[in-house]
Amino acid sequence: MSKIFAIDLGNKQSKLKSEKDIYVLPSVLVNKRDVQSVFSVSKPDGIVDLKINGSQNTYYWGSGVLNYDQNKLMDSLGFGGRYNRTIYRLLNEFALAILGRDWNSNDDLNDVHVVVGLPTGDYTKETIDTVKSIFLDKQGNSFAPKSHLITVDNQEVIVKVSKVTTLPQPIGTFYNLVINDYGDIVEPDLVSKRLAIADIGGGTALLDQIMNSNLDATYRTQLETGANTLYSQIRTVLMQEYGLNADLHKIEILIRKALEIEILEDAQFIYVQSDTNTFDISEVVRSEIRHYTESLANNIYTTFQNLNEVDLLVVTGGTANIIDKTIFEQSFGNQTKVVFTNNSEFANVSGFYKYALLRED
Repeated sequence: MSKIFAIDLGNKQSKLKSEKDIYVLPSVLVNKRDVQSVFSVSKPDGIVDLKINGSQNTYYWGSGVLNYDQNKLMDSLGFGGRYNRTIYRLLNEFALAILGRDWNSNDDLNDVHVVVGLPTGDYTKETIDTVKSIFLDKQGNSFAPKSHLITVDNQEVIVKVSKVTTLPQPIGTFYNLVINDYGDIVEPDLVSKRLAIADIGGGTALLDQIMNSNLDATYRTQLETGANTLYSQIRTVLMQEYGLNADLHKIEILIRKALEIEILEDAQFIYVQSDTNTFDISEVVRSEIRHYTESLANNIYTTFQNLNEVDLLVVTGGTANIIDKTIFEQSFGNQTKVVFTNNSEFANVSGFYKYALLRED
């Protein structure tokens, strides 16, 4: 039986899953040569270094990369030509290594089935083939298995990819809802329902509907208004009110960390420019989150003009943990039931894994 590696490479966060573990890492890299000098003591905590066999470059990846200046980061955030960018290819290759190093022997990784997701608007043959060519050896119009040799913190990891499945992202959310970790259907009633799915990520908000377990292209759109829009709005206000040219990644980190501990009303959002320069931006953040939530709900309402026919509005994606859920639910009144997925950051990648698990059996 193949080993299943599921990868959900978002604009802001990369989610990875295998039978061994599940990971979330920022979708940015740092080229080691850009930040290291002869005077460097060590790399920061929360970082691994990775190198593809035959390459001259070593890269840092992990939560610690966000401690570097923004101009040092290779950022995957983008809306045009994303799948042909070097950063996109590198992140996918390195994802294999992060997942693969959980096995004691490379011999266990001779038959790996990779499952990746694409926004429905990007789900074209051209893009699918581009993504497959990262993992497999393209030979004319067909693909053959390909071995990937990557060094992770001086450990060589060899992953042989034998199969790649690409899925529209909302299929991941759907499978995560209806199937358990063992590949059994646990929500049979949802199979025949109409579901509206709002997948709110870092760069985009993907709005899709599923009817009778199939995508309904009638109600679909991709909005370039993910969490990065919120962070940019906050930065604009901070510049206007404090003259503070804030780092978007710092804004993202402080919001995520604060909301992991407290609900929005109680959370304290402190922007640290240096040890002696800190700013309490709590009221700014709360105000902008509320405004962003209202705008997002309005966009969903406009896109899903058939909400009276929708059985369930499913909200997922990493940004679902940031919006004001009360305001969001109240925006739809009693027109349709709103459900926020558990562990929304991992909903898609878990669904990708379950999809492959069901078919491996």
